[in-house]
Amino acid sequence: MQFHSYFFIFVFLPLALAGWYLLNRLKRFKLAQGYLIGMSLWFYAWYNVSFLWVMLGSCLFNYGVSLLLAKKNTPRTARILLIAGCAGNIGALGVFKYYNFFVENINVLFRTELPAQELLLPLGISFFTFQQLSFLIDRCRGDASHCGLLDYLSFVTFFPTLISGPIVLHASTVSQFQDYGRRRFSSEGFAKGVMRFTIGLGKKVLLADTLALAVNYGYENLASLDAPAALFAAAGYTLELYFDFSGYSDMAIGAGRLFGIEIPENFNSPYLAVSVKDFWRRWHMTLSRFLQTYVYFPLGGSRKGRLRTFLNTMITFLLSGLWHGASWTFVFWGFLHGLGVAAAGLGGASRRDKSAGSAEAASPDSAGSRAQAAPSGASFRNRAVRCLCQAATFAYVCLAFVFFRADSIGDGFLLLSRLFSFRADGQLFQMAAAMEPTEIYVVTKALSLVLPSLAGAVQLAAMLLVFGIGFFLLTRKNTEQIIERGTVGFRFTLWLAVLFVWSVISLSGVSTFVYFNF
Repeated sequence: MQFHSYFFIFVFLPLALAGWYLLNRLKRFKLAQGYLIGMSLWFYAWYNVSFLWVMLGSCLFNYGVSLLLAKKNTPRTARILLIAGCAGNIGALGVFKYYNFFVENINVLFRTELPAQELLLPLGISFFTFQQLSFLIDRCRGDASHCGLLDYLSFVTFFPTLISGPIVLHASTVSQFQDYGRRRFSSEGFAKGVMRFTIGLGKKVLLADTLALAVNYGYENLASLDAPAALFAAAGYTLELYFDFSGYSDMAIGAGRLFGIEIPENFNSPYLAVSVKDFWRRWHMTLSRFLQTYVYFPLGGSRKGRLRTFLNTMITFLLSGLWHGASWTFVFWGFLHGLGVAAAGLGGASRRDKSAGSAEAASPDSAGSRAQAAPSGASFRNRAVRCLCQAATFAYVCLAFVFFRADSIGDGFLLLSRLFSFRADGQLFQMAAAMEPTEIYVVTKALSLVLPSLAGAVQLAAMLLVFGIGFFLLTRKNTEQIIERGTVGFRFTLWLAVLFVWSVISLSGVSTFVYFNF
């Protein structure tokens, strides 16, 4: 079941909310929690019921490890259970997600003929495995306490975060389900949830899926692209991925608020980052937090000299790339980001981040307030440096995402070769025709009959408009800042209503979320 579907919006979500609030109002708190777990399992099983047993098996395995530790909590037992628990979780992830990848590479490397297996990748396995690993590691380190089965299943299976995150931690999530005061209906929280969900829906349906049409055309016709088309394919995917995944996160956070559950933020204006290091403070923040806490710090972090810091950074980002998918393209993408973060750290980017205003880059208003306080010359230099750093970071991230999207590393370099070919032969018109929004279909159809030469120009203008809107929105306040703006006036409410209706009308032509594959 997808958030951007008629069934979810008009059937599943109302049923889930009605049962949740009704049972809590009757003070049947455990029953309400069980009802929500049941609805979440239905949500997950909608794709493939066989996936349900994998997810439930993972939950019972990790809960069983926690239960054993609760019965005999000694340092030796904790070490044994930690090793067994990590082996079980990583082993399951390795079998379902990476088995064929490793077999393929072993066959190439050692000239063997090990057979591949037809294994379906259970949806969300990377997300719910990481969530449970965090719980298991904290339990064995003594940083988390055992909880009841209902609370644990609520933490893992809560449907807004079950498929594609954000990656939630047990400490904040379990405590919310145990707080019965949160289960009272709050008109303010519910309204903010609706607003958040609506904005996320618009980002996904109206922007990400429209951009995807141009991007897909570009990556399906790499050999014939000219430089402008290659540029639009690369930049378009950078925009598509952000609006797709941040839109999903907005819908997840909004849905969580409808139930009185706070889900952590996952994006903070990442394309306003002033370095690759700053980018990872803003992009997929819950994954960054997990990798920093459970991989980078245990490896030693930055405490053991520059060489170890470099190695720890590269290991963390190579694992990040591999986590995204069983392909060398993702590993190479992680390698590029590891180099970017390591170079930023070794080059003193932390000082540059501060001078460029990385902490405030997400808020355009704050830049203006600093400009008023600083001398005009210094203010201009600071803005210029910040803009240059942002442009350079965006360009690097955009080029790295080429390999994230490409079917192979060779295809990624092929697109880059087309990008720097400096050749233009009209491929941009073909891309614009492939992306043609349904909103202008009648216009272009009429023009093709009356003035055929103008139809292509209208399609190109529409594509440029969509790209322009996307880049413009990157420089504005992000969704969290919009929702927390304080008072909500009539104009904003009307805008949200139009956005919701427009998105719902456009639902029939949308695709799945990009991060469902990871």
